[in-house]
Amino acid sequence: MTSVTRKRAGKSKDIIKKDGKTFFEFTDRTTAFDGIKKDEFPHKGEVCCRLSTYWFEIMEREGIPTHFRAFVPPNIMEVEYLEIIPIEVIWRNFVAGSMLKRYELGENPKTGIEPRLGARIPDGTIEFTTKFEEKDRLIDEQEIIDSGWLTHQELDYIRGCTRRINEIMSRHLLEKGIILADFKIEFGKDAEGDILLADEVGTPDGCRFWDQNSYKQGVIESLDKDVYRYEKGDLSDVYLRIYRRICE
Repeated sequence: MTSVTRKRAGKSKDIIKKDGKTFFEFTDRTTAFDGIKKDEFPHKGEVCCRLSTYWFEIMEREGIPTHFRAFVPPNIMEVEYLEIIPIEVIWRNFVAGSMLKRYELGENPKTGIEPRLGARIPDGTIEFTTKFEEKDRLIDEQEIIDSGWLTHQELDYIRGCTRRINEIMSRHLLEKGIILADFKIEFGKDAEGDILLADEVGTPDGCRFWDQNSYKQGVIESLDKDVYRYEKGDLSDVYLRIYRRICE
């Protein structure tokens, strides 16, 4: 590429700008625990780029607007430039991750939620955290509105859109014998102020995938970045396996 300006963006992707277009390069960089743990794994960037492309195309067909524009093999994606909304949106179908840690530290669960790993959350639940802070923190909807990041109407749209994304992904994944335990996504605004699904979606970096058969037997078999966080397997191998199960 000529006339390229490249800069590090986030922990696992680089941004490339050329001729007025924006590209994401998915790298093999991997981090966990707010960047305390860092490594690189072969194929990781390509797997996440291909999986995100797969899901963005499904979302577009389902009527959910996204910033995805084109896949540039093997690990680059052309996207529409957006002003990213400084929150991360988390949808949870099962208790895991930071939610479980909060319960272990004494937080009282909402009515109907059992505070144990793998417990199903009736109807699912949505959470919001900060983005771009040194350490992301859980925030409520009132703080989002008071900070001027979203209006009530925009927040309602994001809430509904996230629920719809969960329904779409969960349905497709269950057909492949995969449980979608939770996921995080981001949104941004285009030049007209419209909200679009941004960054990436449906990757093992941003989702918890569990094998359905193992779960039925009382075992949580992680098919995502938890294998790296908790040293439960080889990340490259697990990422390639989840890619094949979803896309092939």
